[in-house]
Amino acid sequence: MFKKFLMALALVMAPHAASAQAVWVDYGLMMNAGSQATAETAVKGYLGNNSKFEGLAIFNQTMINGANPQTHNLAIIYKDQASWESSSAALSGSSAQNAFLRTMMANGKLLHETAYMHVKGWGKVAEEGTQYIAFAMQVKNPSRYIQFLDEYSREPGNATEIASIDVFQVLAGGVPGVTHIAVIATPKRSEFMTRYTSPQFSQYLRKFANVRTVLGTSYSDNLSFNGSLALSSLR
Repeated sequence: MFKKFLMALALVMAPHAASAQAVWVDYGLMMNAGSQATAETAVKGYLGNNSKFEGLAIFNQTMINGANPQTHNLAIIYKDQASWESSSAALSGSSAQNAFLRTMMANGKLLHETAYMHVKGWGKVAEEGTQYIAFAMQVKNPSRYIQFLDEYSREPGNATEIASIDVFQVLAGGVPGVTHIAVIATPKRSEFMTRYTSPQFSQYLRKFANVRTVLGTSYSDNLSFNGSLALSSLR
């Protein structure tokens, strides 16, 4: 299945993704025990200083994910659809890509792949070493959900003062029923949770419940950022 990696970047996406909105291609991985360092070195070696790669590869260790056997994920961010397509064409079939795929296949397997479009983000931009909380959601009124988050981000003491909140729309792949992902990036999950469990945020959680349903939650810790794309340029 790893042969799909990066070669799958030529997939046709939904028509509304043609605008200059960032694209996130996520690969859920189950790595063999003891292979994390090897995989991390392979990702850095292949995408860390690759002039043909126009994005940012974020390699994470999955900490909590329920019954899902995923142990790691590789999230590849591009500034837009055109950048995704040009990187795909430049990287496909190269000796460096083949070597990378052989290493990854020897040390684990690909469980799933999903393409997302960035909708909007608030707060402090994620940095290498950050911790993540991801909420998989079914959103029945996306514009209203974004409006609520806009309102919350302007409240004194809101969570975006210490963390980032980014909403992504599912474009292809993914779990049936999931339409959006909300990703929290924070130096420490414990710090974010003090804001998340506050009375102020609880008021907005009740508002959110009118327009979206959370279908699953996962925790992950970042291991490395690789590539030249700055996340701050996507906001």
